Amino acid sequence: MSKLPGMGGATRVDLDHVSRAQLEAFGKPILRARIPALGIDSLLSPRDQNGGMTTWEAAEGYTFTFRGGVLVETRGLGPDLMSALVPSTAEIASGSATKRSYFYTWEEDANQRRDYACTSLGMGQERLEVYGRAHVTRHIVETCSRDGGQLSNEFWFEGNSLRQSRQWISPKAGSGVFLWVID
Repeated sequence: MSKLPGMGGATRVDLDHVSRAQLEAFGKPILRARIPALGIDSLLSPRDQNGGMTTWEAAEGYTFTFRGGVLVETRGLGPDLMSALVPSTAEIASGSATKRSYFYTWEEDANQRRDYACTSLGMGQERLEVYGRAHVTRHIVETCSRDGGQLSNEFWFEGNSLRQSRQWISPKAGSGVFLWVID
């Protein structure tokens, strides 16, 4: 098995210029995670799977856990999402009203919970180019509100699976963009 480009070395790799052939040679699924507020842009591979939850890990040590593609926790970022109660991708895609609860470790390790009421709206079809391969997706925007705040998440569905998403992590990390590159 080859080494995944951009992982485990002191040299930073421009991930926009890694070829699909290099990524496919790795022999495992690959997820790209970008967290602009934290300056993170990394390739991840699956670390473990438990039921419907998959944890993806970067060489830098941080992890992202998804339930069916919906982010439920992060570790190693600093301003982590400790856990989340989230709707399924089917509920998000259907446009039904849903609820979310986010749990954070806040200043001085105090726990904080934020509850949101959410609605989803279809934005139509979009074509995504992912490392040289075209994907026709259905773009859904989820808007979530609570007293004192609002956030949004975006999902690009290819069939019933996610190809890309922009999902809320925490107040200090903001949103992350997740791109499923190699299935």
